[in-house]
Amino acid sequence: MVCEANRAGSFQNASLLMRELARLEMSPKRVQLITERVGAVLAAERGNATEAFFAGRAPAPEAVPAPALLVISADGGRVQTRQEDRSKKWKENKVGVVYDAEPRPEEPGTKYEGPPPLTRSVAATMDSWEEFGDAFSALADRRGCRGARQKVFLSDGAFALRSLRERCFPDAAFVLDWAHAVEHLHACAAARFGESAEAEPWYEAQKARLWDGRPDLVVKHLRRAAAEAGPPPKGAGESDRRRVLANNVQYFLDNAAGMNYREFRRRGRPIGSGLVEGTIKQIGKRVKGTEKHWSMKGVEETLEVTAHLVGDDGAWDAFWRRSPFAA
Repeated sequence: MVCEANRAGSFQNASLLMRELARLEMSPKRVQLITERVGAVLAAERGNATEAFFAGRAPAPEAVPAPALLVISADGGRVQTRQEDRSKKWKENKVGVVYDAEPRPEEPGTKYEGPPPLTRSVAATMDSWEEFGDAFSALADRRGCRGARQKVFLSDGAFALRSLRERCFPDAAFVLDWAHAVEHLHACAAARFGESAEAEPWYEAQKARLWDGRPDLVVKHLRRAAAEAGPPPKGAGESDRRRVLANNVQYFLDNAAGMNYREFRRRGRPIGSGLVEGTIKQIGKRVKGTEKHWSMKGVEETLEVTAHLVGDDGAWDAFWRRSPFAA
C-alpha cells in the first residue's frame, strides 16, 4: 500500500493518502524509507536479470511469446538532485518503454494512427546511457525481442539515442518520431523565410515529401536553402539562421533511415513516440519538481518503484508474489 500510495506524487501526499484511505498514521519519512527499501530490492533484481542476460542464462527465445510487433522507445527526463554546485543539480533520468502491438497498415482515406500498444514495460534509471542500455536490452529480451516478427526502435534523433539503438538494437528498424521530424522542418522554414508568407507553403511541401517517404528530396531542398543562406560564421549561435539550416542538413542525413514514413505506414508500424513521452511525464509527476531535491540513491530507488507502478505488464504484481516483503 505504501508503494502504491506513491502514485499521489510525493511522500507527503502518500502519507496523507495512507491516513485518509487506509486509516494508517505514517510519516512522510517512513513512507520514503519503505519506498526506497522496496526500490533497492527491485534495482538488485534488475541487476541480476541484466547479468543473466549477458551471461546467456536468460530464457531461450522459444520460451517467451513472440510478438507480431515489438516497439522499443527511449528518451530522457530531468530530476533535481542535491549538489554542492547548484549548476549541476539537474540530472538526466533515462526512461525506456517496450510494448507489443499488432501491425495496423494504413487504410486509404483514413487518418493514420498506427497500432495501439497492448502491454507496456517500463525502465527508468539515473545510470549512464550505457548502463541503461544494458538493462534495457535485458528487458526487451524478456518481452520477446529475439523472436519478434517485427521490431522497431522509435525515438527522436538525439545522439545518445542513436548510440543506444546502434549498440543494443542493431537489428531493429529505426523509426524517427514524426513530430520531431516536422518540428525540425518548421525550424528550417522559419530560418529560411523568417515571417515571410513563403515559409508556410515551403514547410508544407517538405512535410508532404517527408510523409511520402522521400527524405532525399527534403535534403535536396535543405541543401539549396543552406547554400543560399551561406555557411554559418565562426562563433554563430545556435539560433543563427545559417547554423539552423546547416545543422538540419546533417540532421536529416543522419536520420534518413528512420524517415521512410510511407513504408512504415504500409507495414503498420507506429511513427510517433508519444507513449514514451507520456511515460516520462508520468514518472516526472513523481520525481520532478523544483521543491524535490533528491539524493542519487533515493531517486534511483524511487524511480524503480515508479517504473513498476507505471508499467502494465504484470511485473509489479509478480514482484509481490515472490517478494521477501510479502511474508
